[in-house]
Amino acid sequence: MALSTIGSIATFIVENLTVLAGVSGNMVEIVDMSRQHVANFVGEDIGSNSIDSKFQPAIVDFANAQTLDMVNAEAGGADLKLAELSINQTGQDLSSKQLRMMGEMKLNAIGRKARFSRSLS
Repeated sequence: MALSTIGSIATFIVENLTVLAGVSGNMVEIVDMSRQHVANFVGEDIGSNSIDSKFQPAIVDFANAQTLDMVNAEAGGADLKLAELSINQTGQDLSSKQLRMMGEMKLNAIGRKARFSRSLS
């Protein structure tokens, strides 16, 4: 359980991605928002410490995707057009979309708690 806290997940992401200083200062908040998203989806309380191993992969994927989005926003990206030739930087954008899709698939594999109620009228 090496990634059982939001701080350890934030450190893992900063060490594995090229993250600018403006983004790396917000990593704990980014991971915490991803943790809250997963908790809202599954309908369970997930604390910021002792994160269960079944939630860790989805939280990491969502935090990675959000980090890549922020890096791209800060870098600005570039579009180059010359007559009919156009080149745009979408490599990292595609990666963040793929990471979000992987996170959604992992959330669906975890499942949700269903609540049923009966109305007596």
